[in-house]
Amino acid sequence: MALSLATRRALLWVAFPLLTAVLFAALFRTTINAAFLQCTALSYALNEKVSYPASTAYLNSSSSYWSKQEESLAPSCIVTPTSTSDVVTVIRTLTLLNKGGYLNRNVAIRGGGHTPWAGSANINGGVTIDMRSMNEVEVNQIKTIASVGAGAIWGDVYRKMDSLGLAVVGGRGSSIGVGGLLTGGGISYFSARKGFACDNVVNYQVVLASGQVVNANVNENSDLWRALKGGSNNFGVVTRFDLRAFPQGDFWGGLILYDDSTSLQLLKAFVNLNKATDFDEYAALILSFSYVSSFGFIVSGNIEYTRPVTNPPIFQPFTSIQLQLSSTMRISNQTDFTTEFVKNQPNGRRQLYITNTFKNDLSFLKSVYEMFKETGPRFSAVPGFVLTLTVQPIPPAITSKSAEVGGNSLGLDPSDGALVLCLISATWDTAADDGEIGSAAKSLNSQIVNAARAKGLFNEFIYLNYADGFQDPIGGYGAANKARLRAVSKKYDPNQVFQKNVPGGFKLFR
Repeated sequence: MALSLATRRALLWVAFPLLTAVLFAALFRTTINAAFLQCTALSYALNEKVSYPASTAYLNSSSSYWSKQEESLAPSCIVTPTSTSDVVTVIRTLTLLNKGGYLNRNVAIRGGGHTPWAGSANINGGVTIDMRSMNEVEVNQIKTIASVGAGAIWGDVYRKMDSLGLAVVGGRGSSIGVGGLLTGGGISYFSARKGFACDNVVNYQVVLASGQVVNANVNENSDLWRALKGGSNNFGVVTRFDLRAFPQGDFWGGLILYDDSTSLQLLKAFVNLNKATDFDEYAALILSFSYVSSFGFIVSGNIEYTRPVTNPPIFQPFTSIQLQLSSTMRISNQTDFTTEFVKNQPNGRRQLYITNTFKNDLSFLKSVYEMFKETGPRFSAVPGFVLTLTVQPIPPAITSKSAEVGGNSLGLDPSDGALVLCLISATWDTAADDGEIGSAAKSLNSQIVNAARAKGLFNEFIYLNYADGFQDPIGGYGAANKARLRAVSKKYDPNQVFQKNVPGGFKLFR
């Protein structure tokens, strides 16, 4: 069978550095380094799109991760594709090296770089594929589809959408990457109206391990389309997302900071809002309880109502609670709200996320809050330490939307009733504190999970975009969904390149 021109080129790109490395090894009686081969082959193919340690391009990429843990890893080189054809070149080159036995679990793929745990989207001593230059945002002529490059961040998308009087269902932080959020589920200000963000992807453009470019949608490769709705980086490299767009003007929202004395009132208001029936589909809420080592306890409510209605009845129980320390509630646009959300979350600090899910129950939420309050002050002497317990409503208004648009992989069902998505997050400055803080956060998570199980309130769902590396969000989708994802992986990646050679993320066969 005749080889394609692209394949013949890839063979040449691999053959030249491989021959060079073999001659070098023979001359100096040393072994061939896999990372050296990979980087040399990629440099031969893509020239200046491959950067090395100490170069400006390399340092700009490595310093752009949200967490210090990810920033601290050091790949042998970073490749920055600017087109789908570049991604094809990267994948074919690395796959050919893999077939020759020169690739050993040392490729990472990154978009926005917001996942905090080390190794999720970066790697030591291998190749990191930095997708951020593929950040185009285009809207079709009839304004129903937004085509977004996989390396874009949500701020890129919303600036374009706001200018056109449109919206898409996406992340709530402007600096968060499009690719990770959409393949991990995705919660939006519009989720009660439109479902999870992944439910609103009408097409994925994907480069498979073979180098083939395919579309995945309701008509083509529909099994892959559904698998990518929560299946993360297990099937290929997504290079473009085609998202359902809809008319949207300015809406009401902002941030209220409360004194900790309001916490029990806020929990009651949260439970009353998080209804299994008659949920106001324009409402979105993120309620966070924080311990700050330099201050003490504080509460914040990120409140959005996606209509231009000031102080709607659904949120009056929150806006009427006193003592409020500050409020930014206003009518504005999605770009403004998502920028505000991340303005106090700079890059370069140590970060941790752990998550769990349970049924909506006031008594239990109060007990979870008390567990949190017992944990935070243990770290009062740690500079820059913040421990946060965040709760978000996941009512049937959200989980019911998936089936009507082709389904997803998340395993949630409206029959689960109103759920609470719980996030434990921590921020601190010094690596010496990693072990103790990590252990305390895991212990808090275990306390919550064990108590929820004991009370019959536990739900297996683990939101992938909030999960720590030790967690198993794919398993939390349920046995049937996990089996389906494994079958799709074997079909589209028969050599299991994205299971064996891309160690970051959450694997299907762990």
